[in-house]
Amino acid sequence: MTDTATDGANNAINTFSMTVKAQYIKDLSFENPKAPLSLRADIRPDIEIGVDVRAERMAEQVYEVQLLLNVSGVHEGEKVFILELNYAGLFQFESVRPDQLEYVLMVECARLLFPFARQIVGQITTDGGYPPLHIQPIDFLGVFQKNELQRAQNGGVDVGAIETEGNA
Repeated sequence: MTDTATDGANNAINTFSMTVKAQYIKDLSFENPKAPLSLRADIRPDIEIGVDVRAERMAEQVYEVQLLLNVSGVHEGEKVFILELNYAGLFQFESVRPDQLEYVLMVECARLLFPFARQIVGQITTDGGYPPLHIQPIDFLGVFQKNELQRAQNGGVDVGAIETEGNA
């Protein structure tokens, strides 16, 4: 895969190469503590979703990016299911400028991993006895930009994960 990025300072286009070496479930947990009572047709749990992206250098120009999803179904203040997924990918790059690397890892790699993680979440919730959960797409670029702004305002301190809420 080849991608381009624009440097806002001089509008120069930098072309880089990215190869997905592997994608895999690193960790998966599903708890259904209120079953079978929570599986009644009249129970539609509220869904709480937390998303985090992490990256770690594994070798020269090779990085593991982890997309961590924490999904809870809550009904009348009690958790009826808890799903934790750590879905990861191994990415190799060529010609990525150092000032672009964090953006590429946190936005572009997360964007590539998300549809696969979303499918796993939908399948697991279905297998747990609930309607399939279809997580809405996440604006990783918007979150990255917001986190960069907050980090700059906080003197370089990382601001954390993406938090969303909705219904199944």
